[in-house]
Amino acid sequence: MPKLTRSQLSHYSFAGLSVLLATLLMLLLDPVLAMTQSPFLLFFGAVMVSAWSGGFGPGLFATALAGLISTYYFLPPLYSLSLNWVSGSRLSLFLLEGVLISVLADALRVAKQRLERTLSKLRSSEAEYRQLALQSQEQAKTLKAIFAASVDHIYVFDQAGRYGYVSDGGAQVLGFSPDALLGKTWRDIGLPAALMEPVDAQREKVMATGRSLKSETDFLTDEGVRSYEYILTPLSTDPSTQAVVVISRDITERKQAEVARHQALLREQAARAEAEVQRNRLYSILVQAPASICIDRGPDHLFEFANPLFCQLVGNRALIGRTVREAFPEVAGQGFFERLDQVFATGEPFVGNEVAARLDRQGNGTLEEGFFNFVYQPLFDLNGAVEGIITFGFEVTTQVVARRQAEALAADLRTQQLALQKSEARFSRLVEANLIGVLLAGPNGTILEANDAFLKMVGYTREDLHKGVLNWSEMTPPEYVQQDQQVLQALAITGSCTPFEKEYFRKDGSRLPILLGAARLENDALAWVCFVLDLTESKQTEALLRQQAEALARANRLKDEFLATVSHELRTPLNAMLGWATLLRGKQLDEATQQRALETIERNARAQNQLIDDLLDVSRIITGKLRLDVRPVVLVSVLEAALDSIRPAAEAKSLRLQSLLDPAAGPISGDPDRLQQVFWNLLSNAVKFTPKGGRIQLRLERINSHVEITVSDTGQGISPEFLPYVFERLQQADSTTTRTHGGLGLGLAIVRHLVELHGGHVQVASAGEGQGTTFMVTLPITIFRPEPTAHARVHPTVSDTVPVLDAPSLAGLKVLIVDDEADARALLATLLRQSGAAVTVVTSAREALATLTQSTLEQRPDLLVSDIGMPEEDGYMLMRQVRALTPAQGGKMPAIALTAYARTEDRIKALAAGFQAHVPKPVEPAEFIAVVVNLSERL
Repeated sequence: MPKLTRSQLSHYSFAGLSVLLATLLMLLLDPVLAMTQSPFLLFFGAVMVSAWSGGFGPGLFATALAGLISTYYFLPPLYSLSLNWVSGSRLSLFLLEGVLISVLADALRVAKQRLERTLSKLRSSEAEYRQLALQSQEQAKTLKAIFAASVDHIYVFDQAGRYGYVSDGGAQVLGFSPDALLGKTWRDIGLPAALMEPVDAQREKVMATGRSLKSETDFLTDEGVRSYEYILTPLSTDPSTQAVVVISRDITERKQAEVARHQALLREQAARAEAEVQRNRLYSILVQAPASICIDRGPDHLFEFANPLFCQLVGNRALIGRTVREAFPEVAGQGFFERLDQVFATGEPFVGNEVAARLDRQGNGTLEEGFFNFVYQPLFDLNGAVEGIITFGFEVTTQVVARRQAEALAADLRTQQLALQKSEARFSRLVEANLIGVLLAGPNGTILEANDAFLKMVGYTREDLHKGVLNWSEMTPPEYVQQDQQVLQALAITGSCTPFEKEYFRKDGSRLPILLGAARLENDALAWVCFVLDLTESKQTEALLRQQAEALARANRLKDEFLATVSHELRTPLNAMLGWATLLRGKQLDEATQQRALETIERNARAQNQLIDDLLDVSRIITGKLRLDVRPVVLVSVLEAALDSIRPAAEAKSLRLQSLLDPAAGPISGDPDRLQQVFWNLLSNAVKFTPKGGRIQLRLERINSHVEITVSDTGQGISPEFLPYVFERLQQADSTTTRTHGGLGLGLAIVRHLVELHGGHVQVASAGEGQGTTFMVTLPITIFRPEPTAHARVHPTVSDTVPVLDAPSLAGLKVLIVDDEADARALLATLLRQSGAAVTVVTSAREALATLTQSTLEQRPDLLVSDIGMPEEDGYMLMRQVRALTPAQGGKMPAIALTAYARTEDRIKALAAGFQAHVPKPVEPAEFIAVVVNLSERL
């Protein structure tokens, strides 16, 4: 390795110090001047100074060092040596320019040195002077070639502002040839003063100070505003020969990119704020959930959240910020840590049923065994990687212990039966001990002898036994007679029988469930010894367990139905909101369509907000946290406000609204907002279930010491079977996928609870389906008369934006859309038409079948997109009818199931019905178009 001289070391050290000084200045100026937007601004000066003072090597060293520092501190992503395409391109240009500047400066430096040597030698040899002149010309050609190869525009001005050199690129930008510019000023060739005067002023400043400058200028051209960056550097410090090099670069695209990044940052900040609102709402729901819930993050399972039920379950120990292993050291070796690690590693959920766990709930080191049903559900980040686990659980210790006790009791019974058969001595001791019922039975139902335990079971006395009142045949219910005959046959053949269950009538006529075992006496073929065990407690336990199992199954069924309904009711408005928002971001809609999209998003956001409000109200009702803001209330104002809120919906269905409000009714004391919620709910139901042209009547009148508010309609009515369940939570007259009306089945339950909180009660009456419905709310009157007030309930809206992707062309593809919701139909039709497809839209399965059967071969759709939940006939029924058609009628056409029912079983059901794809709502446009393209490629 060659050694550097002291002079060379000083040049390289100076180059390093120049770059470090430029770095320090950039870091100091960055908060004020945003130096990250011009990451190489001061490094050009450092490179030029290093190359000029030390030559090509120090200049190249300064270029490389500046590029490395800029990559880490000033190019995105910051504080990283990784580069994206744009940053890599900018760095490459800087390195190239640094090399060119180093070559140029080195060449100028060498030329200067050679020129000085040549001048000294001219005194001694004219031939040498000519030789040096030729060398200078060659060097000038080299510099010119270097300038011509640069992507920047390079100009050299003398003291008078005349062009001494112009690169080919620079001359082309000005619209002249290089030779036409030499020796002339910018005024001589007629360049715009607005562009050149700032540059000329900076040139004079550089010549006056001898220091380099860097600036930016915006200039208005025929193509719009263009931005330029200038670097001005003096070529000589001698005032008599001083010239200035101007390096110009068009940075318009970079400026535009910076503006775009700023706008994207603003959008991201808005999205983060909205996400925080949604996160807070989800947090509230999880805190109030009736299950034990916790969330942990990372491979170490660090606790991030635990609701009150979970904290109570584990003894209210400190959890947040601790890992699972730190929070539950006593659980080590019980398998829970390993299951969590497996779920985090594989992304597959784990379901545990009646899993035993030994916990230190008291915090004193004593382990208590409990049994739990729980689910470990992985949480995924945006890249699909597992980032955490959410745990849902219930304690089932009581149920498990009860079942195990019943099993242990049955095992004990079997053990006792075996012991009874071992010897007569044990039998005698057992009879005397009265542990179980023992009797000596004879033919025709006679009971020859019995111990006190048996007599106590059946309610007879020993005197009754001696009188011959007891008869096992007469004590046997008729349904067990045949079983007794079979047992007698077994006793006659084998001498014993397998213990069996039956019942006896007690003396008071009640039934006694027993377990009975019998064996024939060896010395008497017509007598049997029988062992009787009272199963009353066991049967009661079994009945209780059975009831609990049935209640649990019903609760699970209701939970599944409720979750499916919640999914449907939340995904349905989300489908239209997400789809229209995506199309709006595409900026390809006309003004009218944009307005309709915004109205659709707002309407569905309000609907979704109402659903969430209902869920939160029910949660508050369950936990007893629903509170009233009680004040004097004028009911007329509250009822009129409720009428005004539903009037647009009623007018849209041509419904007649009648109000008979007695202004003297009242006053009452209550929460006006909650009362308006009650009457808005009842009126909304009336609008929902009343057909077009119907009538809705609202009546307020005073009856004795209370007021009565009646909401009646001429709608579809309520069946007698469903009337008792109208005000129950999660109860709907129609919860199938073919139901005509949406909803969670919570509104009327909330109505009942709010009315009862006000000291009133609510009733419903209906003559049957198609006969209309009448709801009657009764509220107590207060002893004072308040001033009239009116409070309007406001339902906030939320919105979201999703980036839209360029969809592939579907030109020539004919698509049939089947959906009963107008918003969903409009969204899908717009999305497909923007991709070039020909779209036919129908509202029901019946219309879809008519379209297929009546279309010619040229008109027949190539692809079917159908909703699942539709009135009268759902998507499954439609698909079965389509698959029954001939191929010429479209029986083999590809089909997509588009539905808010998004469970795994729903997807399996859709595929089994004949659909080729199952797309859940809300629809992601890019995913939907990709599915359409995939199916269309099979045609």
